[in-house]
Amino acid sequence: MNLQEMERLIGEAVRDADLRPEEIPAIDLYLDQITSLAAEKRREGSVHYRDRELTKTMINNYSKDGLISPIKGKKYSKKHIIQMLLVYELKNTLSIGEIKRILQNVYGMESMQESGLEAVYRRYLEIKELERERAWSFLAAYLQEAELDPERDTDFLALLLGMSSMSAYLKSAVQMLLEARYPDLNEEKTREEQARREEAKRQKEAKKTEQKKAKNAEKESK
Repeated sequence: MNLQEMERLIGEAVRDADLRPEEIPAIDLYLDQITSLAAEKRREGSVHYRDRELTKTMINNYSKDGLISPIKGKKYSKKHIIQMLLVYELKNTLSIGEIKRILQNVYGMESMQESGLEAVYRRYLEIKELERERAWSFLAAYLQEAELDPERDTDFLALLLGMSSMSAYLKSAVQMLLEARYPDLNEEKTREEQARREEAKRQKEAKKTEQKKAKNAEKESK
């Protein structure tokens, strides 16, 4: 694969289309209207993203899992739609449980009401645009630094392996940062209980060893 073809493919790989806040109606919408709005926007991006739909089932699950704020009736506000979009983006990397830990902490902040959440979403879209613009230059520099020639099968395989490991490292970094900022209290409690059980087991075994030594010493004294 030559560099020109690779550049074209990378361009397609990062050419998704995002709903901007100003494209979301100020009026409340039904589920059908939301999914149609998202699907229409998605068609502006690469074919690679066409099948990654935001469905009614997904939205209902987000609501049941507490990933979006409770609604009144059957309509969703602009704030709800932005919350859906944030979950939709995060689920590419994190589990539902991990996303819930983030959002439960965020939703409780006074600065993260509707205007604050919208500001974060806008900033995120700006970051994504930078990532799209720099994707090829980053990969080209990666190829040069690693001295890889994608036209050679062995180097191409090494490139795919390297990019896969980079993806795994980034996912691990996201999870570690999440755990440091918003620790899983249930998991922490489980670890503490496990540590207590192991310590109790260690002490029990140590006691048995001491008792055995004492019996042996008593036999030898007789």
